[in-house]
Amino acid sequence: GELLLRQVFEKKFPKRTPRPEARLRSDPRTDPEGVEASVRAGIEKTQEGYNAAKLPHRLRAWPPAGPLSVAGAAGVPVNVDEMDASAFGGSAGGSSPLAAALGERWVAQNRPVILRGALRGWPPLQRWSDLYLRSAVGGKAVPVRHSPQECEGGRLFGDPGRMQAYESSEVPLSELLDELSAPHPRYYAARLQLRRSLPELLADLDETHPAAALEGGPAAALGGCFGDPQAVNPVCYLGAGRQATPMHFDPSENLLCVVQGAKELTLFHPADTPHLYPAGERNSAAVYSLANLCDPADADRFPALAEARPLRALVREGDVLYLPCGWWHAVRGSEGRNLSVNYWFALHESKADARVEVDGIVARAAREAAALG
Repeated sequence: GELLLRQVFEKKFPKRTPRPEARLRSDPRTDPEGVEASVRAGIEKTQEGYNAAKLPHRLRAWPPAGPLSVAGAAGVPVNVDEMDASAFGGSAGGSSPLAAALGERWVAQNRPVILRGALRGWPPLQRWSDLYLRSAVGGKAVPVRHSPQECEGGRLFGDPGRMQAYESSEVPLSELLDELSAPHPRYYAARLQLRRSLPELLADLDETHPAAALEGGPAAALGGCFGDPQAVNPVCYLGAGRQATPMHFDPSENLLCVVQGAKELTLFHPADTPHLYPAGERNSAAVYSLANLCDPADADRFPALAEARPLRALVREGDVLYLPCGWWHAVRGSEGRNLSVNYWFALHESKADARVEVDGIVARAAREAAALG
């Protein structure tokens, strides 16, 4: 599934961006027709992502199916569901009571939920101090995003209106840790693949502690709720100074595990896609919104945002957020140093609908044939 998704996007949206600094058609006040065309292409691109992920149509519709539906009023934030995970024991392979509850009540309905205290006893929470990281991997080079934009209450790493949203480089981890202690950090380490960049830390993630709520770590204990894990797992995010990420969606299931600090997310159901101004011009597999949720002025520039139904999630140290496939999200970190580890998965075979993948391929072929005349 991951390979097919990559092939689909790379065919239509080549990886190499010839003009990364180019500006998108992103202001409906000065270029309404251009923005409308970009959003039409963005909606199409989003649906192609859902199809390639085999996300059933019923899980893209509003209101969400199932007994836990939250149909808040448009524009009025609703808090994400929570479950106290500290009362559950655990065994590996998705057979624990916690995994069963997660799978039946939330994963099957494609609904987000915060598992409070699920990381109790997980070694990284106790072990990954500043001293430990500097000693173990401080000299290793890691990719970082830089050149943030000042935004309300923090700094946005990524420009929704730029063809290539991020500006990146590499620095030693020790330099990154120094920078994150400064008042206004210039760096944010995002999508840091531990297996590639910091393999020395992998053993900490899989080690089992006698007091652990999730035996073998979150991926082992909860992975039975999902399909195949992505090859990039595990992926680390390390920031400070209330760093923010532009709104986007991922065509995969996500377990977001907060090791230090906190993450605050604004989430939108897949059915809200038409209200979120997805950009169709960007030459990448990722789909980002043209709207910047950190900029209050964008509420006026993009009036359809008021029709979307936001959910709020505050994920604290020791919590796990299940972020379902296809949900749009904008992420902001805490003021102090914040560190999370993410695991991405394909949909479980009981949830995936292979027919939408085939239908999507057929529909795309028909559109391309029509475009050729």
